[in-house]
Amino acid sequence: MSGKPAARQGDMTQYGGSIVQGSAGVRIGAPTGVACSVCPGGVTSGHPVNPLLGAKVLPGETDIALPAPLPFILSRTYSSYRTKTPAPVGSLGPGWKMPADIRLQ
Repeated sequence: MSGKPAARQGDMTQYGGSIVQGSAGVRIGAPTGVACSVCPGGVTSGHPVNPLLGAKVLPGETDIALPAPLPFILSRTYSSYRTKTPAPVGSLGPGWKMPADIRLQ
C-alpha cells in the first residue's frame, strides 16, 4: 500500500475502537473514519483534537506574566470549533480568545 494508511468502516483502530463512519471500501492515504469514542477501549481523548467535537483545541497558554500588586498576565486559547460564523472574532483572529477580548455589547 506504498506506506500509506488503509482502512474501511468496521475496521478496528490501534486503540481498540471500531471505525463507525467512512467508506465501506478501502480508503488509502485519506482520513480513515471516525472512531467510536463511547465504545470500550475507544478513543476518548486527543491532543490537540477533541474527538467529541472534531475540533482542534489549544488550552490556555500564558505568554507574559509580570508579578506585581496588580499582576499583568497575557494568556490565550484556541478552538477551531469557535471559527464557525457567527462566532466572535478575537483580537488574534478567528478561533482565538484572550481575557482582554471580553466586552459588553
